[in-house]
Amino acid sequence: MENMNFWFIQLIGIIAWALILLSYYRKNTNKILVFQIISNVLWCLHYYLLGAYSGLFICIFEMARDGLYYKTDIDDYIFLASVPVYIIYGVLSYTGFIELLPIFSSTIDGFTLTKKKKVVVFGAVISYTIWVIYDIAVKSYSGAFTDGLICISNLSILLFNFDPFKGKMLKKI
Repeated sequence: MENMNFWFIQLIGIIAWALILLSYYRKNTNKILVFQIISNVLWCLHYYLLGAYSGLFICIFEMARDGLYYKTDIDDYIFLASVPVYIIYGVLSYTGFIELLPIFSSTIDGFTLTKKKKVVVFGAVISYTIWVIYDIAVKSYSGAFTDGLICISNLSILLFNFDPFKGKMLKKI
């Protein structure tokens, strides 16, 4: 029965990945957001069921932070306001180095989201590489797969100006 639960938890991650991937093919911003919100809720459930509470907290926090980035033009202030949250959560939840990885990743991600696109893409490579390490440590293999694909996609964009998910060359970033 335990093996069945493990595969069910991985399936939740695969569905979350599929929804995030499908969101990029939506033309309407509201539809993109709906797909991404549902995907994030599934990722939260996935990490909760794995007992990966640091990953769960960061997913919830990033949904709120990214929503503020989307709705306002004060990205630098939002990032600066988020730093104490990362520090407090890191101190209160510390049980080992692995639990700090999502916090490091989210801090890098939050910082680079306030910059130009090339920095955002570079930051995503670093951020998602950290997530891959965390995912493997907490047995989120569907998460490691997803984050690994995102790393490969962003590296492809950085090195070749090619988006493998869309299968086309991009304008210079």
